[in-house]
Amino acid sequence: MTDAQYPPETLGGILNRIAVIFAYAGGAVIAAVGLMSAISIIGRSAIGKPIIGDFELVEFGTAIAGTLFLAYCQTSYGHIVVDVFTLRVSNRTREWLDRLGSLLMAVMFFTVGWRTVAGLLDMFRNHETTMLMGVPLWIGYAGMVPGVMLAGVVALAQSLGIAAVSRIADE
Repeated sequence: MTDAQYPPETLGGILNRIAVIFAYAGGAVIAAVGLMSAISIIGRSAIGKPIIGDFELVEFGTAIAGTLFLAYCQTSYGHIVVDVFTLRVSNRTREWLDRLGSLLMAVMFFTVGWRTVAGLLDMFRNHETTMLMGVPLWIGYAGMVPGVMLAGVVALAQSLGIAAVSRIADE
């Protein structure tokens, strides 16, 4: 199977395109964090003026970017798979196990998403902010929710047999 068998107008194709967009957005966030860190380090070294609260921005950025990569990892079957026990099983059994694994991943992603939303609401109600910059913490939580929830939707779709991309032939 090739990716051409999953045209963009199918649910799998749409999920794949959204996951790729999220992954690029995560890459842009990481690039921005890296650039900001470099500027802060140069400012600290050269003129004694770093970006105040740079580590807070790094924490926000890496948390958000990490969740934005999850859906692409799920669509491309990029998670670690230990197949030593399934090398000799039939394709049908392997497909069933893959669907079960995707269902378990969906449950995990939705649970993490639910708890992230709970944390977001808690931070919002308590008006908690970062120590140096005073940025509301709920903003970081809000940035994490879309990536985790999209990964959950992708995993749920895979558990129902809706593939976003085809697997490599030797898998």
